[in-house]
Amino acid sequence: MIVHEIPGTLVVEWNDAAKTMIDTWSSYSITLPQFREAIVSKGIAHARAHGGRAWVMDATRAKGVFPQDVQKLIETEVFKGFAAIGVKYFITIKSASAVTNMSINRYTAHLGPCGIQMVDVPDVNRAIVWLREHP
Repeated sequence: MIVHEIPGTLVVEWNDAAKTMIDTWSSYSITLPQFREAIVSKGIAHARAHGGRAWVMDATRAKGVFPQDVQKLIETEVFKGFAAIGVKYFITIKSASAVTNMSINRYTAHLGPCGIQMVDVPDVNRAIVWLREHP
């Protein structure tokens, strides 16, 4: 079920069977208000209402890096928001872009203090399988 979409940038979907939100990124060129609406206002709210336990970030086709203000929001608010609603896993699917992957890897230090485990998988299907194996 699509929760929110920014054409050419992001699709935020809910997978009810796995109780997980899946963000599929095509570009990290996003404004802070767009990011806040998609992830915080709509994504976290939907995951909270439906018992979300994981968040998947599919960066397979993503290009670029998040703007500084978006990176700061992720580091200071988003992961704490995930933890507050019971998200235990942040699952990443890496991009073909080394620069994009570096921007994803920088968040590892912020997950642990929130009690969230970071998991890398090759694709969304493997993420769903991993979640079934780790209730």
